[in-house]
Amino acid sequence: MSAPVRILFVDDEERILRSLAMQFRRHYEVLTESDPLRALQRLSEEHIHVLVSDQRMPQMSGAQLLAEAREIAPNTLRILLTGYSDLDAAVDALNNGGIFRYLTKPWDPQEMAFTLRQAAELAVRQVQPLQSVASEKLSAPLSVLLLDDEPDTLGVVGEFCVAGGHRLLRARNLAEAMLQLNNESVDILVSDLKLAGDDTAPLLKTLAQAHPRLLSLVVTPFQDTQALLRLVNEAQIFRYLPKPVRRGLFEKGLKAAAEQALIWRAQPVVSRLAEVPRDEREQEKVGSLLGMLGRLRERLIA
Repeated sequence: MSAPVRILFVDDEERILRSLAMQFRRHYEVLTESDPLRALQRLSEEHIHVLVSDQRMPQMSGAQLLAEAREIAPNTLRILLTGYSDLDAAVDALNNGGIFRYLTKPWDPQEMAFTLRQAAELAVRQVQPLQSVASEKLSAPLSVLLLDDEPDTLGVVGEFCVAGGHRLLRARNLAEAMLQLNNESVDILVSDLKLAGDDTAPLLKTLAQAHPRLLSLVVTPFQDTQALLRLVNEAQIFRYLPKPVRRGLFEKGLKAAAEQALIWRAQPVVSRLAEVPRDEREQEKVGSLLGMLGRLRERLIA
């Protein structure tokens, strides 16, 4: 008999912790902490499959907690729970905490249950990454596809590829991007949310389902918190990098993406599972793009 999945909820409000424990204790081994520091201590001493943290806590923000948890227990899947539309917190949780999903308060019980079920299934299938990866695979060159025409973005990505011996691919529009994605093995995608006037978000969401090992970095001036949260959940983007480009932050994001891509290349299981878009028009766009990817792939293989 396999051990139960262990989920740790962290929130400074005891009533919320009691509610979560009552809702999920029949299906999981539920642990609760109202103090983020105690939660980090437990992570260092016990195996936790999934960590769910509130954002607004007096001792430490949820984004800070998840960032520290990532260092202590990298294989624990991390979920941020908040009732606030805070762009900085969302970006921090994504870039530094590596969150699996972002849920809003008051949470929908069915959505929470579905998200935890997905996280639990992925968590128990994960393997220890670094120790089992051959050194040659951790230094192999990668393919980077750039969907952005701005010189500053191209300069940083180009220098990164030259320095690391990686291959740089480019697309001027969505049609070219689709051809590249079907014709080439792409490890990292760097994209603005606009390419030649077209919205790239549906493509990002499609790739999260079709190519879960592909890491997407979004480089954009947009400031819409809700749009970012949808990209976290539905496109599983790896990093959000604001424009104008900040070279140090951009280089750090590219380096982290390269390290993760090389690890995933040698792993049988990837701890990513995109949420299906809720908006019907988005669903139609993603479905259409999935079909196009399939048809293009068949044409290229034939």
